Amino acid sequence: MTTFPLLSTGAVAQYPLSRGTSYDVDIVRFLDGSQQRCLVRGKKLRRWLISLAQLEENELANVEQFFDAMQGNTELFMFIDPLTNEPIPNCRISNPAILTQYAAVGSGSAVLWIEETNG
Repeated sequence: MTTFPLLSTGAVAQYPLSRGTSYDVDIVRFLDGSQQRCLVRGKKLRRWLISLAQLEENELANVEQFFDAMQGNTELFMFIDPLTNEPIPNCRISNPAILTQYAAVGSGSAVLWIEETNG
């Protein structure tokens, strides 16, 4: 399984780092307007907001090439949790496009969401 690229420092992300959890829930809406929510799986799914600033040109190119190799948000990969260093399988990029910006010659930034899936 492919692994998310590391920065030249060996880190996966930079601070500040946002991380959250969610549950996989189905919502059934009835004709009278009421709703019923059903937990699909009891496992919490994790999400990370990866904001990378002041990247070298080759680091930014690695992130862009990884995004292309994963066909945007369709392919699954392994992600190393930046807080626990635990490898998390079955992750995907949740946004269909990543925001990259070249600020100066040899320097840029990128922002993307990574989420754990049920596989």
